Amino acid sequence: MKSEEGSARKLDAQKQLLEALAHRLHVDDTSMELIGTILFGSENGRETVRAVRAAGKPLVDDWGCLRRTVRIFEKYCGPLKQYGMKHTRAFANICNAGISKRVISAAVSQACVRFPTNPRSTLAKGFGPFGTV
Repeated sequence: MKSEEGSARKLDAQKQLLEALAHRLHVDDTSMELIGTILFGSENGRETVRAVRAAGKPLVDDWGCLRRTVRIFEKYCGPLKQYGMKHTRAFANICNAGISKRVISAAVSQACVRFPTNPRSTLAKGFGPFGTV
């Protein structure tokens, strides 16, 4: 059903769409790219976080590290939501590289300094790879 132009319902839908697009841009272009660069350098960052392991190897060696890394990301950068789950491999690669929790926290907090905070945002509650946050 199409909402009438200028109606409160249509304006609300447009606002939600813009928030969702801004969130995706924040997660993809700003946060993940910058975290990779901070942790692995400008030459290796993108390749390292996007690497795919050989067939037969598990996604991650330390599942606890993966859970912690996702939680750290969500603490500083906001909820991943279902869309952000596509970055699970990047988080796994960070863990597989043996990066410590302290270093991960420092990199993520540095990368996500500009996370848009809006308590009324429809993005306030997320759904990460390991359940609702």
